[in-house]
Amino acid sequence: MGEILSAVRVLLPFDSLPVPKMLAIALLVGALSGCATTSDAPVSEARIIAPSDAVILPPPGGPGIVSAVSTTFPNAVRQDIFLATEARTAGENKIAVIRFTSKGGDGSDARLRDIPFTHVNLTEEALAAWPGTGMAVSPYYVQNAYGPFGYAIGKPANGDTCIYAWQRIDPTLKPSGSVDRGAINIRLQLCRRGATEQSLLEIMYRLRLNVAVFPPNAAPPAIGHVGAAIRPIGADGFSNVIAVPPPAPIVRASQSVAAPVKQPITPPIGAPIVPSPLGATTLPGPVVPRPPSFPVTVPAPPGTGG
Repeated sequence: MGEILSAVRVLLPFDSLPVPKMLAIALLVGALSGCATTSDAPVSEARIIAPSDAVILPPPGGPGIVSAVSTTFPNAVRQDIFLATEARTAGENKIAVIRFTSKGGDGSDARLRDIPFTHVNLTEEALAAWPGTGMAVSPYYVQNAYGPFGYAIGKPANGDTCIYAWQRIDPTLKPSGSVDRGAINIRLQLCRRGATEQSLLEIMYRLRLNVAVFPPNAAPPAIGHVGAAIRPIGADGFSNVIAVPPPAPIVRASQSVAAPVKQPITPPIGAPIVPSPLGATTLPGPVVPRPPSFPVTVPAPPGTGG
């Protein structure tokens, strides 16, 4: 700073300049001195931090954070966030994240290098994280709220399911070309007992960074304008205030089961036939024929001469 002021004083003596020009030169000197400074953060060795200070947070419901270790470099912060697990597979269950505060270094000093994933053998990283699990790299394109990511899945014989996932969030630049937000590199390695691939992959979709990543999007211009209808329709369709229960399943009529056939009751020979009472419903049964009718002779009263 003193050398710059001396050079300016030699070229343009302040005593011979009017006040406005002196102010302009002072502003120029300030700008030059600002360019000469760096935005390097104070370096700190690895230290245990509170889970709430982690750069990245697991989704609600787990896996929970056991501990978090943070190391500060001149141009980045590196954290290892160790996760709780009941898996049988030997290895560290953790999220490793590097958040660059400026551009990556060239390896000549304490500044971290920002190595693109295209220059990293991620298959070897997955096999080193979970050896003997038969890690297979997914061929599918997937992305979460921060952009695309990749992953590999392993299923050892002990019943665990393991994932190794990686994601790089590219930096954003200011109009001047300087770094506004540095790159963020994320690696997840986790094994769970009896878990499915989908449940482990869902963790990558629900991870949330504890730092600002993207500037907020501008509101749609239709908001607040008269005559512009805005309906509660999202990516999944109409958003109900009260959840609509799913329709009841259709129960198909089962095949009718034939009623058991009752065996007819045959009265013994010579038994009297008792008619059913009036109004009673006659049950189905054998038709018993009436006995043959015989002529009945009624004698005439005495004195009739019959």
